[in-house]
Amino acid sequence: MTFTQRSSLSDRSTASSWFQLRQLPLCAVLLLLMGCQSDRVVKPASYTAPSLTLPERYKYAELNWVETSKVSSTASSWWQLYQDPVLNQLLQRLNQENLDIQQAAARYRQAYAVLERADAEVLPKFNLSADSSRSGGRHISSSEQQKTALSVSWVPDVWGRIAKATEGQQANVAASQADLAAVQLQQQLLAVQAYWAIRLHDLQLDVLAQTQASYRRSEQILQHQYQAGALAKVDLVQAQSQTKRVEIAILQQKKLRVQQENILAVLMGQAVTDFHLSKQAHRWKLPQIPTQLPSVLLGQRPDIIHAERQLAYVHAELGLAETAWLPDVRISLDQQLNGQTLKQLFQSPNLLWSVGVGAAIKVFDGKQRQAEIDQAQARYQEKLAGYKHSVLNAWKEVEDVLYQSENLRLQGISQQQLLDLALANEQMVLQRYRAGLVSYLEVVASQNSRLEAEQALLELDYAKVSQSAQLIAALGGQWS
Repeated sequence: MTFTQRSSLSDRSTASSWFQLRQLPLCAVLLLLMGCQSDRVVKPASYTAPSLTLPERYKYAELNWVETSKVSSTASSWWQLYQDPVLNQLLQRLNQENLDIQQAAARYRQAYAVLERADAEVLPKFNLSADSSRSGGRHISSSEQQKTALSVSWVPDVWGRIAKATEGQQANVAASQADLAAVQLQQQLLAVQAYWAIRLHDLQLDVLAQTQASYRRSEQILQHQYQAGALAKVDLVQAQSQTKRVEIAILQQKKLRVQQENILAVLMGQAVTDFHLSKQAHRWKLPQIPTQLPSVLLGQRPDIIHAERQLAYVHAELGLAETAWLPDVRISLDQQLNGQTLKQLFQSPNLLWSVGVGAAIKVFDGKQRQAEIDQAQARYQEKLAGYKHSVLNAWKEVEDVLYQSENLRLQGISQQQLLDLALANEQMVLQRYRAGLVSYLEVVASQNSRLEAEQALLELDYAKVSQSAQLIAALGGQWS
């Protein structure tokens, strides 16, 4: 073959390669024009958080309600408002050792890892491989084969689908973070209520112990009177029955205290045998909670943030489903270096390389993509309804607690008055009994009424402080 012929063949090969390269942008332009002429989505739509129209003030807030639009919620240590050092230590330990919180934290780390993987999709991928082999036979000289390969691939985000997927994962991370905050708030509230229930049972046990001591003194006095023949046996039996009822009530309160202590142990992430909360003097301290807080704070509740971020995540999935018909474009570069032996490698190296741009598109899928779009749209509508329901439910929780707090305040006033009347009635009945005007049955009835009123007042104090914590939780935490 002459030099002229070889030159001609080389020119033809170069021309053919150049023609193939010139076809690539033409194909891309044709695909883009086809997409523009189609009624399908080319670029995923941007997400906008839905706006809900809600009243500025709460229905059961105080009548002298004043707008405080500059108030904002802060997820700080809200339990410190109650100024209880034991409670403060318990909640600090709970934040570290509670198993539900640890599970939520692990879910958050998982979501963050998925986000990092989504971020890596936009970067080119480099792969390097090398292998070496040696072969030979009885009548064949041994030979050595070595190969080194380097490949580079990159998927350019032509349609914005990778960015949309990353946006969805970012929303998922934010939803997981809000879920963690919601679990923390829930577990903190449960621990606070269990702690206060234990303190309530301790106070009730103190009242019952004092009452039991008083009843036993009265029973001893009546026992002496009965032995002297100055008292009917029915009065002694009534006094003994009254003492037994108090003993049963003490056992019941001890059982309830153990149950609450076991609940608190599990919340603290500890075995029941390893946890004990000792008794101590306790007084209820109600913080001043401004019920004039604006309803805009509901948007900062962890559960509402979680619902809204889940909505954004599903919206991103909808965008990906709507653009699934677009072709996947990939740019790749492959290079290989081969050599049979070390000597041959220096004499006649063989370097192979290839560069290409590929695109893949589904022509017919039996309406599979449309079904996926319909499914994504239905999921979005489900999450949208769930988000609206979360807001309305949060509003309801605040309204319920506001009404119950005011109702408990009025009950507390009436219950204190009832206790004062029961104490006065008990004194008058005792005086009438000592004067021989009434039987001991009336004394028992008056003492039981006084004990019930005292116990009910303690339960109302517990209910009021528990409702205050529920109000703080309903508002999403502490405020500033």
